[in-house]
Amino acid sequence: MRGGVLDDLVKGQVCLLGGLGVCLAVMPGCLSANCGMSDFGVHWRTLVPYVAGCLGAALYTNRGLRALAPLLPAPRFVRLAGVSFAILLTGVLLTPYTVSDTVHWVHRAFGAALFLHEMVLAVRLLGWRLTGPLPVAAQAVAGVAAGVCVVLEKGPLVVGQAVFQVTFGLIVIGMARRLFANPAQTSPSASTEQT
Repeated sequence: MRGGVLDDLVKGQVCLLGGLGVCLAVMPGCLSANCGMSDFGVHWRTLVPYVAGCLGAALYTNRGLRALAPLLPAPRFVRLAGVSFAILLTGVLLTPYTVSDTVHWVHRAFGAALFLHEMVLAVRLLGWRLTGPLPVAAQAVAGVAAGVCVVLEKGPLVVGQAVFQVTFGLIVIGMARRLFANPAQTSPSASTEQT
């Protein structure tokens, strides 16, 4: 189980960051402009790596979190976190913000819910002592920076988003490694499950 779970979580991050890296190589101007990751979904030249990266991240992260769920204090919460991650990331993909103002707001809602969801999971893992405060703080700072870029419509949005996603990946991969290194931190009996 250990190898498969860690492999899935790592593959999820490789897909997301690999797709993002290809997109940035094709459109390097996004590093200095107010481009977000979603900008890569509305240009033909970056559409394939963007979609492939996001769908790979959704699939593998969901699979990894769902496999880890029975080992955690709140298995149902973690299982749903994996499914929610996949649904929200797919929702971001299916709502290209250039279609209309309404779709743009739905897209932003999916993106905000995804970031909030990842932050809540990170805080829960911190509460269970399965991650440290530094990665969670870095994730929070990156999320706030990205949010400011969205609201002000200026600044390197993609950088804040990428740092947020990298720290989320480090948090879940680190959590899995801690669980496998210290099996005593595994889930209590189902009768004492937390929500």
